[in-house]
Amino acid sequence: NLGLADTYHSPWFLFLIAMLSLSMLAASFERVFPRLLTLKNKMPLLDRAGIEKLPFHKSLEYELESGTESGGAAINDIEAKLKKKGFSIIREGNKLTGEQGLIGRLAPSVTHVGLLSLLVGVTITSWTGFNGFQPVKLGECLSFEDSQHSKLWMGSLPKWQARVIETRRENHPTGEPKQWYTTLAIEDKFGKVLKTGELSVNNPLTYDNVDIYQSSWGIDSIALKFNGQKQTIPVNPMGKRFAAFLPLDQDSVMIFSVLDQKSDLRIFAKRSNWEAPKILTEIKPGQSTTLGGVTLTYEGIVPRTGLQYKRDPGIFVVYTAFGFIMIGVMLAFIPHRHIWVCEEADDKRIQLAIGGRSPKAKVDFERMVEKIIEPYQNLETKWKSQSDTDRVFDEQKREEICQTSK
Repeated sequence: NLGLADTYHSPWFLFLIAMLSLSMLAASFERVFPRLLTLKNKMPLLDRAGIEKLPFHKSLEYELESGTESGGAAINDIEAKLKKKGFSIIREGNKLTGEQGLIGRLAPSVTHVGLLSLLVGVTITSWTGFNGFQPVKLGECLSFEDSQHSKLWMGSLPKWQARVIETRRENHPTGEPKQWYTTLAIEDKFGKVLKTGELSVNNPLTYDNVDIYQSSWGIDSIALKFNGQKQTIPVNPMGKRFAAFLPLDQDSVMIFSVLDQKSDLRIFAKRSNWEAPKILTEIKPGQSTTLGGVTLTYEGIVPRTGLQYKRDPGIFVVYTAFGFIMIGVMLAFIPHRHIWVCEEADDKRIQLAIGGRSPKAKVDFERMVEKIIEPYQNLETKWKSQSDTDRVFDEQKREEICQTSK
């Protein structure tokens, strides 16, 4: 009554799914989807002071040699390099900002669309789908009356039936089962055949959005004739084979053993004072033998096929949902990066500031920036080295002048 034996079809589980769906829907429209509007916002341009406040930044200062271009050469070069790396650039004068991996910001929204779609698919299946399992003998029909579905169900069972017209088992050379096959005839309520098809393990038969799977296979009974009188004896599985027991009196029992529909029927006898059963004979399907004045004919087996069925109306919505989720996960790996550059020129002295941020792959981002500004770092090192040499030379000249004056 509490639904503990069938959790996924219980009313309280459907209620929890509904509450989870409403919660995610509210969170998506309140927090996730509004962020899509921020994708249109343009990044502001920053001066040198603003760039130096960023978590990662570099400030360079150097002097150009005579005869070289001044003012704008560095920022033009950096802009070209950033464009090659896929940055979208906004530039005004000696300032620029670049953005890369904007599509990565769609990851949360795409993932939430997938999660919401998944809940929609689960809800559709819970309210309108059904499933079940039934062993069916040869010649009988699959019934959907014992199918499982939620108590708050809004679906309907099929008006047609599936009749087993053939079923068989294929074995490996060792006798182990290799594959099970069942041929079904889909009939309407008047017995008209609507569709015929064969199913096997991992190869279901689908009709009217109902999938029927081959789940198991066995032998229900053995069909025999005793002096022309037909009798069907139920069997039970015993290891790889199936066996039926026919008591003759208080001390004697006859045992029939068979493997599948093509194998011979082995007939054993067992008395209470025997240590083990003794084999009497083996006969093929359709053949007869005489035992104690009784003519025994082996007509064959009555197979039983295990059929599993389900109707899952929300399956395509679920597949689509997982597609969105996988795309969202892949988009989450794309790093979203910003970079700012400012170049200030005073005569032939250049002050270059570059900085940015990358929430993911920070080390790779910093290495990229270092490689872009490497030529200008060399210029700064050369200029500082030359400045130090000039300073030492000036100090030596000043000392010589002082000595001469003295």
